[in-house]
Amino acid sequence: MAQSKATPVAPNQKTPGNKRMLMIGVALLVALLLLLAGAVGYLFLNKNKEHGDEPTLGAPGTLPVFEKMEPFVINLSGEQGGMLQVEMETELAAESSREIVKAYNPKVRSAIIMLLSSKTSQELATAEGKAKLRNQIRKIINETIGASPDRPLVVGVVFTSFIVQQ
Repeated sequence: MAQSKATPVAPNQKTPGNKRMLMIGVALLVALLLLLAGAVGYLFLNKNKEHGDEPTLGAPGTLPVFEKMEPFVINLSGEQGGMLQVEMETELAAESSREIVKAYNPKVRSAIIMLLSSKTSQELATAEGKAKLRNQIRKIINETIGASPDRPLVVGVVFTSFIVQQ
């Protein structure tokens, strides 16, 4: 029987092959940890952006976006007539909606004037009448700018001044 020329290795003694395997293992572990940290960081930073969308309305850390409109002075319809002076701001779904709403401003103002001039002072005298008007204005603005009903650009209308004179 032939004897091998390999020298016996003590259990606590490291060979150059073992040292190299240990270094490769540590390098792979560090690379895996870096990849995992990068993935977690990416997901954390982009948690509010699904498919490129803006953060959802009212999400923590987001502020509302308002766009002020020029005041309206309108003659009201009906036998008693009267006049309406109203100042309002639109609440936008996202900052990116601001330029779209500004671009459509002449068409939006025309549509709002047509709506306001069809109202009577009696309709606008109650809180329910004002709330209904806010919803109608919001709907008209979104229809005028071509926003889809399930993803409106204008999510609300706020009256900052509302004066009805008979």
